[in-house]
Amino acid sequence: MTRRNGLVSLASLAVTGAVVGLLVAGCGIRPTAVIRGQDAPQGAITSLVVYLIDHGTLRAVARPLPPTSTTNPDGTNKVIPYVPPEQQALSELVRGPSATEAAAGMTSEVPNNVFATVGQNQGQSPGNVVPVFVKTASGESLSKHAVDQIACTVITSLAVNSYSDTKPRYQVAVFDSGGEPRPPQGCPLDTP
Repeated sequence: MTRRNGLVSLASLAVTGAVVGLLVAGCGIRPTAVIRGQDAPQGAITSLVVYLIDHGTLRAVARPLPPTSTTNPDGTNKVIPYVPPEQQALSELVRGPSATEAAAGMTSEVPNNVFATVGQNQGQSPGNVVPVFVKTASGESLSKHAVDQIACTVITSLAVNSYSDTKPRYQVAVFDSGGEPRPPQGCPLDTP
């Protein structure tokens, strides 16, 4: 009888030792100092940014966001399709300066009678190059200022709306109806 109690006590001692060993080892997890993150965003985004020309230089201008509801505010149940933020910003740029902005001396070299759309990088372009297609009514090429306005507007929208922890450096390749090939470019100003 004593021999059996000795085996039981030896087995319980081994199990207890194993449990204590696991608790002490912590399964490889070691305590670390608190890792501080960035502050949480405050409030909702209520505007988008377009780049206009103010006395010959590019200038960022905030505009209110268009309605983001999925149904028309006129009471009909027509669904409004989702429009990506960079396309919304480009469409606002094509509208040109508002009356208030024009009164302040701001202009745009992007013609307001164009069709402009932001394409998607389907892997054909290296890096973060985003194609933008612009078709002018008269078929002319865009000016350098117009291309800069488009690049800055699209890049700012992409950077602000990026879900990435690291902000990618975007470039825009503008394809216009003038047929002039343009290399991908960044914004000549500092953008977010």
